[in-house]
Amino acid sequence: MAYDGASGPYRPPPPPRYVMLTEEYGSNDSLAGAPPAGGGGGGRRSNLQPQYSEDVDGGLCGCLCWCCCFLLLVIAAVAATAAYFVYAYRPKAPSYSVSGMSVAQLDVSASDLSVYARLVASVSAENPNDMIGIRYGPGSRTVVSYRGTVLCSGRLPAFYQGHRNTTVMVVAMEGRHGFGSGLQSALEESENAGNVPLDVYVSVPLTLRLGDVDLREVTVNVHCALVVDSLSPKKKPAIKSAQYKFNAEF
Repeated sequence: MAYDGASGPYRPPPPPRYVMLTEEYGSNDSLAGAPPAGGGGGGRRSNLQPQYSEDVDGGLCGCLCWCCCFLLLVIAAVAATAAYFVYAYRPKAPSYSVSGMSVAQLDVSASDLSVYARLVASVSAENPNDMIGIRYGPGSRTVVSYRGTVLCSGRLPAFYQGHRNTTVMVVAMEGRHGFGSGLQSALEESENAGNVPLDVYVSVPLTLRLGDVDLREVTVNVHCALVVDSLSPKKKPAIKSAQYKFNAEF
């Protein structure tokens, strides 16, 4: 048994708990005794760190840039086409008006509280464009109502309207609908006062034609708040005022 000469028997120091290996699988004395960075396992395993390639981020950025450039090109092409269309064709919105009305028949039945009406309206359509034609398709509808109650309905003819053209359409409308006693009394009062308010609704599908090319069909809706002096079949009504509202469904 060996002695250290003073304090007692000689004991060698304990071996290090961790040994870090170099790439040549040799010991690294400077790191002896230090635990691995991962908190466990062998020293060589702690050197394996995940690495990310910069090519992934670069490819994603490049793809986004190309998408943005393509979108900008599409927007620029659409804007250029719209600008050329406005400059070359100078489009103007068509206008519509009720130019006249006649009452062929108006019978109010007290037995079943209904009204039967036959009206004929003259609708004027103006196309002010020099290079755009308008095709009026089937499926149109016209309705005349008094204070929210429908009196009669009909439809516009299907036709093609050329450039700078004004066409007057004669629209025959008829129908039988429920008509309460209160509305009958209100209509008589309006007749006596010479102010009969009517609402005329027109809905028509139309297509713009540029040369030989037809664009997408849209539906134009017109609301005319009309005031006439009478709805008597014995007298042709005179239009006292008219207000119009328009909208289009694409």
